[in-house]
Amino acid sequence: MHSSESRETNQDMAASRLEPSVVSRASADCATAQEVDHSPREGMKANASDHRIVASAASDRVIHRLRDEDAPPTEWRREALARYTEGHVEECRHIFEAAVDFDTKSPLRTVSADGIVNMYLLAELYISCIVSSQNVSRDDVEQLLGKTKRLLDQAEALDSSWGSIVGVEAYVAKGFFAITRHVTRCSCEGDELKRAEILFDAALKLDSGSPRALLGKAIVLTQHKEWAKALGHFRQVLKRAAPPAPRSGLRLQTLKHLRFAIATCFCDLGRYEQMRNALGSVVSADPGDVESLCALAHLEAKVSKDGIGKSLEYLDEAVKANQQHPVVLCQLANHAFYCGLEQSPGGHSNENNGDSSPWELATDLLQKALAATKSSKVAAEVHYQLGRLEHAQGRYPSAYAHYQKCCEVLPDHFACAYCLAQSRIQQHKFSEAITGLEAMRRCQGDLPEVLKLLTFAYLMCGDRAADAVKCADHLVAKEKDDMEAWAMRAEAHDQLCAQQPSAPKMGVEVYEHMAALLENGDGDKRASASPQMWNNLGTLRGLQGDPHGAKEAYSKGLELAERLLVGDGGGPSSLEEVKDLHIARLTMRFNRAWLAENEGDEPNYMQATQDYMAINEEHNWYADSLLQLGAQWQRMGEADIAVQRYQEAMKQSPVLATLMQAELHRNQGEYTKALQSAELAVSCAGEKQFHYAHVYLGNLYFEVACTASTRHGDREAYLHKALRNFTKALEHKKDSHYAANGIGMVFAHRGKLDFARRTFQSVMQHHAMGGDPSVFVNLGHTYLQSGGDNARKAIALYERAKRLRPHDLKVRLYLAKAHFRLKEFDRCIGVLGDATQIWPDDLLLRYNLAISLEKFGAHLVSEEKRTQRVVGVDNGMQQMNHAVQLLNSAARLFDYVYNQWMGMTDEERKQMMEASGSSDDINDEMLSASAHQRYCSDIQNKAQEELVLLQAKRADIERRMQENAGFEEEEQKQMQAQQQLATSRQEQLVEDIDRAKDLEEKAKQIDLGKNLEARTFKTAAKPRELKDKKGAKAKLQANGELEASQVVGELGPDDGADDVMADERTGKKYKKDKKSRKDTDAKKDKRRHKKSKKRGRDDDNNEDDDKSLEDGMDDVASPAQSDQGRNGQATQEQDVAAEPGMEESRQEKKHDKKHKKDKKAKKHKKSRKHGGADSENEVASADADNKAMEEELFGPDGDE
Repeated sequence: MHSSESRETNQDMAASRLEPSVVSRASADCATAQEVDHSPREGMKANASDHRIVASAASDRVIHRLRDEDAPPTEWRREALARYTEGHVEECRHIFEAAVDFDTKSPLRTVSADGIVNMYLLAELYISCIVSSQNVSRDDVEQLLGKTKRLLDQAEALDSSWGSIVGVEAYVAKGFFAITRHVTRCSCEGDELKRAEILFDAALKLDSGSPRALLGKAIVLTQHKEWAKALGHFRQVLKRAAPPAPRSGLRLQTLKHLRFAIATCFCDLGRYEQMRNALGSVVSADPGDVESLCALAHLEAKVSKDGIGKSLEYLDEAVKANQQHPVVLCQLANHAFYCGLEQSPGGHSNENNGDSSPWELATDLLQKALAATKSSKVAAEVHYQLGRLEHAQGRYPSAYAHYQKCCEVLPDHFACAYCLAQSRIQQHKFSEAITGLEAMRRCQGDLPEVLKLLTFAYLMCGDRAADAVKCADHLVAKEKDDMEAWAMRAEAHDQLCAQQPSAPKMGVEVYEHMAALLENGDGDKRASASPQMWNNLGTLRGLQGDPHGAKEAYSKGLELAERLLVGDGGGPSSLEEVKDLHIARLTMRFNRAWLAENEGDEPNYMQATQDYMAINEEHNWYADSLLQLGAQWQRMGEADIAVQRYQEAMKQSPVLATLMQAELHRNQGEYTKALQSAELAVSCAGEKQFHYAHVYLGNLYFEVACTASTRHGDREAYLHKALRNFTKALEHKKDSHYAANGIGMVFAHRGKLDFARRTFQSVMQHHAMGGDPSVFVNLGHTYLQSGGDNARKAIALYERAKRLRPHDLKVRLYLAKAHFRLKEFDRCIGVLGDATQIWPDDLLLRYNLAISLEKFGAHLVSEEKRTQRVVGVDNGMQQMNHAVQLLNSAARLFDYVYNQWMGMTDEERKQMMEASGSSDDINDEMLSASAHQRYCSDIQNKAQEELVLLQAKRADIERRMQENAGFEEEEQKQMQAQQQLATSRQEQLVEDIDRAKDLEEKAKQIDLGKNLEARTFKTAAKPRELKDKKGAKAKLQANGELEASQVVGELGPDDGADDVMADERTGKKYKKDKKSRKDTDAKKDKRRHKKSKKRGRDDDNNEDDDKSLEDGMDDVASPAQSDQGRNGQATQEQDVAAEPGMEESRQEKKHDKKHKKDKKAKKHKKSRKHGGADSENEVASADADNKAMEEELFGPDGDE
């Protein structure tokens, strides 16, 4: 324990020790005075029989006199307080007890208000006796508390019978009674401190200046650690009730108690100058006050720059005043403890003069104080100092016992609780230490010392790295320049990363920050650096791939260690520190040599060997240097010298040396010697090495069982031994993931894949296997051996192992093998091709790549032959071209592998076969490379033949496609000609239909009435379409004109030309809106119907008109008859004159036919829209319509 740390701890203890003393002093001060209580400081000597006899005789005389005089309660109280002021506390108590008995037990007297006040004062006096008497047993305390309780209840009952309001005295007495219960922890009923606070507040409401109520409130505030408020109340008590300048007696004691309580408040507020003044006033009033002198000595040691100041002067005065006082003895023991720290280790004097050592003197002083004290608090302080002495001497169980006794009495003793946590950590009771430190942190806050010790406890637990990181983060936030805090934070992050691989790695950043603090800091920060810190920084830099930065850190650490060893900067303060410096120096030298040996692609083996040899010459007991020298000789092929070095190292490290011998024999293929060395290592293994040695031996047996040279009958025996060693390792260490992994390997090799798979899956759940690819590889093997879709799972596991170990060739070979099993040859080739870029000289890797290329090319050719393509010839040609390329590459690789193998020496072949693990198979495979080459050439020729066939198919397909293209072009031309012909026919038909409809419209304009010669037409109406259903086509004469004899009497000279023009206009207007034409036809029909009715009425009156009408009809019909005669057809005269009823029926028939014709016209128009497919039917339909129209206008043909 460093002296500065112990001194600071003791100072904190003393500060906390002052706080409980306020309660005992103040409680003793508040009980029995009318204005201010004046209890003696050392307490009443209740067991002094002579004093009791004298007090009893004096008080009896006063009691008899007052009874004879039948004195009132006020006279009894005056006599009692007079005795108390003179220091006769026992006489005061007897007088008060007699006064209460006189008032309450006399049947002729009634208890007055003054009598009740006497009862309350007696209760307060009992309380004062309980607090001030240090030698009162717990039973006596409980008895006095019960007596006080009964007295208070009696006084309260009398108050109620009087009907008076409870006064200040009642509240104050009950408040001090509650405080006494709280302090003594006897007969507590709930929260006594809260009850006392309520009672004192009630008393202050009645009388805000009551000194005893103010004093009680101040005591409650000190228990709540509200020092500022307590200080204010103590000052009010001092101002209102303290005597001006007492020289002796209880008034002086009261004044000293008040000022000491004020000094305690100043101490806890950190106002040390005011504390010094308050204690100085106490010493001024009483120069022999040893407690105040000891408090001043402690204060001087705390605030002075040199840590001493006037502390020794005050301590000397205290010794002169009373050297047997327990507080003085404790202070002297504390001084002796620090004197022992400044001397040689262990606190022993260097001079052989027979004097006792300082720590022995301190122990004697503390034993005397423990025997003399009657105060439990002083006894607790004695136990703390005794525990500290035992702690400093390394006797942790004894120190732990003393610390526990102190904390039982003073649970708020911060220094003792801190040292108790330290002793628990020294005894590896980390859980108990963490519980205590967390409680201190909740009470005291984030103090740096507590955070530092708590972080260390978390780290030592091993499974609370996350809590350690959080605590260390708080620590560095508090102490940003503390090198030790940053080092603990780095260690916490390293431990967290080991437990949770996914956690962010902060170790390097933390150490780099520490290095920056050292480089940019002042001399104090550089002095706080340690060689261990530089060693850790160098190690982390080396692991991060920064060898130059690691060398720099090692160099600075070695330089610092050399300076400290020669005494620069104070040098080591103990033999333990000297030993630690030598170990740190040796460790950094070894790490620097190891760094040179493993420095990237160009390791400096020469420098590493020289460093190892230099370390071995200086420290021949250092086994690590011998082991590394053996590894260097083994690397150079000097197996005998390597074995010799390993045997030399067996003296200091037998297990590791024999295991490295076993590894040497294993690499040489001498499995029998390797097994013997490994068995020897297992037999020499201790508790810490048992697990590792058995796991190594199990792996060695498993490897021998899997070796091709092992006989089939011996393999099961080796597997059984491997399983036994793995099981022993797992029994020794229940969470050994390496042992469980080995068990899974054995069962997988035996074919029990389900059990092995479950084992590997459980191993994967272990937090330490997150960065180990072996478990993923083993689980992938089980899935791959199962076959089927499980090979997909194996690929995923191999990929994960590849990410964890990207420079492991075996993992890539496993991944390629899985793709090969699934016939994913392109991915297999991709994996092997990437590997050849990293390991271009690996002959086995190139052989595997050639096999994959050969298999892929043969697979493509086989699939093409099986396909018998009819379509997709281009794809087949691409596949065959790709197959030719693959087979060509495979043939070249086989030729290269065969030539390289034949060019190797026997030793080189042996080494390669041993590295592969299957010597016979490798030799046969390499020799068969030439046969594989010929096979590739043969398959390549078949691929060429298949390619020629595909090219011929491609040419034939192109020829057929060209022929088909010619036929399609001719057909397309024919279809276009047909479409054009149909279009022209349709257009001609449309024109014919339009022309026929024009003729029909003109025919409808002919007026067939009577007396045509006598009538003249009005302005010719616009020609309309013919509406008859039969619609025979009107045939004009060859020149398209009517005969002059038919129109001379009816038309003007220009009417014929107008009709022709009207025909042309009608043809154009026919294509207009259909709805308007229908409306016009309907109106004309109505007009014709009216005219026919009118003709019928005129026929009865005008027969002449009928005859002339018949002549007119004959004349009109003559053109048709002459026309029919020209066609050579027989005509029959038509009787045009008809009855009126027949005329009407004829007009109705015409109207019906017209509507039917309109429907046919709509249907015909729709059929024209659909194209010329039905053009012939449309032409026939149009001819039929024209014929029907012609019959309607001119009558049927003669043939019909």
